[in-house]
Amino acid sequence: MYAQIGPGQWKDNPNDLKIPTEEQLFKDDPDPAVLSAQVSVRLKKIQRTVPLDYNKHVQKYIDYYVTRKTHVSKVLGRSTKFFPIFESILAQNGMPEEIKYLAVVESALNPYARSYVGATGLWQFMYGTALQYKLSINKRVDERKDPYKSCEAACAYLKKMYNIYGNWHLAIASYNCGPGNVNKAIAKAGGSKDFWKIKPYLPKETQGYVPSFIAIIYAMKYANKYGISPEYYDFEQTERITLKDKMSVYDLNKILNIPVDVIRDENPSLLTTIIPKGFTLNLPVDKWVAFNAYQDSLYTAADVAIVDEKLSTPVVVIPKSAVSTSSSNVEPVSKPKSKTKKKEEALVKAEDIPVVTKTKNKKDKSSKKDKKEKETIADNTQKEKTKTTTPVVAPPIVSKTKPNTSKQKTTTIQSTPEKVKIKVPEIEKENDDNYQVIVYTVKSGDNLGFIAEWFHCKVKDIKRWNNINGTFIDVNQELIIYIHKNDYNSFAKFNYLSNRLKSIISAKMITTEEKEALQTSKEQNDSISVLNPKKYIKAKTCYEYYAIKAGENLWLIAQKYDDVTVQDLKKWNNFTTTPTLKPGQKIKVRQIPCN
Repeated sequence: MYAQIGPGQWKDNPNDLKIPTEEQLFKDDPDPAVLSAQVSVRLKKIQRTVPLDYNKHVQKYIDYYVTRKTHVSKVLGRSTKFFPIFESILAQNGMPEEIKYLAVVESALNPYARSYVGATGLWQFMYGTALQYKLSINKRVDERKDPYKSCEAACAYLKKMYNIYGNWHLAIASYNCGPGNVNKAIAKAGGSKDFWKIKPYLPKETQGYVPSFIAIIYAMKYANKYGISPEYYDFEQTERITLKDKMSVYDLNKILNIPVDVIRDENPSLLTTIIPKGFTLNLPVDKWVAFNAYQDSLYTAADVAIVDEKLSTPVVVIPKSAVSTSSSNVEPVSKPKSKTKKKEEALVKAEDIPVVTKTKNKKDKSSKKDKKEKETIADNTQKEKTKTTTPVVAPPIVSKTKPNTSKQKTTTIQSTPEKVKIKVPEIEKENDDNYQVIVYTVKSGDNLGFIAEWFHCKVKDIKRWNNINGTFIDVNQELIIYIHKNDYNSFAKFNYLSNRLKSIISAKMITTEEKEALQTSKEQNDSISVLNPKKYIKAKTCYEYYAIKAGENLWLIAQKYDDVTVQDLKKWNNFTTTPTLKPGQKIKVRQIPCN
């Protein structure tokens, strides 16, 4: 009899995964923690390799955990499934068994947990870090969710950090904030490698990370002392097998009578109903004999399978204020240094990117442009918070006749030549073999609108690819962007360019899909006159005007109209910076059909 493990089992309340920073703990309860000789003795009894130090910081987190009995009960129940897996892998890698509790701090032992910046899985790996530690991520598989392979990757990272610091507390701290921040804290503490001495110089989240780790070990070991019992989960007993060829989830369900929910929840790294060749499948033990008997038939059936649907899986996003910002902050040990302006110019000259014309002695102008870009951030960020998609303005029909140059008498409409982006067909790039993933790291001043414009895609696509519900993104968050394989080299350098250069280069680029759209447009409508085959077509555009009222700004005005952004208003009115609007002033507020 199979346990019907549905998404509800993993749909944690985000607040259940929220572990406050130490600053928040003391803010809510300013009184210093009451130290207990009994707790101190208990910690010493369970200490093995990782030091389980006891002080007011640790006690604060112990108080936090033992009063949240539901949370501790839940992770105790899940530990019956995941801890045996972790213990075996830790032992094989010569790692302390206590490290298994780090996954509790990271994800509450939820393989579907995801941080607000995109760290995913039981051990909360970011996309870039996962690739560095040889975890596969593609449209069918995300091995960050695989309990075996993600644990192997965590071991590799922590072992490397321990070899650097010779200290498990610092290795654990680096898992949260990266070695760069740990090194800075050590330097500020005069070279000390004692976590408690460098603690004030670490990021706020990391200051509570090691105390939280020690506290959860105590809370789970002594749960019965606080009236906490493990929550019951009817987990499957499984065996692992590496597939020789692709296989279908539906065939496993039909031929072996394994419920789809069981296949999905025992294989959280699987994203679609087609299981790829080489995938290590977790199979219920009582289906092992039947699988061996029907294995060839399952492979043959998959050869003719044409349906590859996404598996419906829960996603629980850990709140931003949680201590476990996790490996979202983990940086490669040999992280490349930031590029200089000279390097940026060299990148721009590469064969696969249009060359930007050089100018001499333009430092002042460049700095002014950068300043103007920064001044636009507030308006754009506020707008992004309130809108869920980027407006897409379809190009109006272009006539071969010359535009009417006579002045219009109306005060509400004006005709001007306007450049309109090429409209490309809607496709799901993540399911198209012609597209591959590029990882973009969010920089200061970025928003989804800017990023979508740079990469010639739509905000709604970026949100779908990265499981973003709102419009908030954070500095250093890694975003998955799907790029046509022919355009990959052109976009690969965008991580190292300033926003100004990205905008310049992107504006001069034409992507493969835009070229195809232009070609299709020419074939379907000979009346369309393409003035710039690089990217744009020219059309007659008319506008509606709006009279400014006292106290209004661009953001407030944009809210009055559907699919209008602050950037649109600035572009239509030729505002290079955020203007101070005067009552009675008239500005263009939206494009309308020309009469």
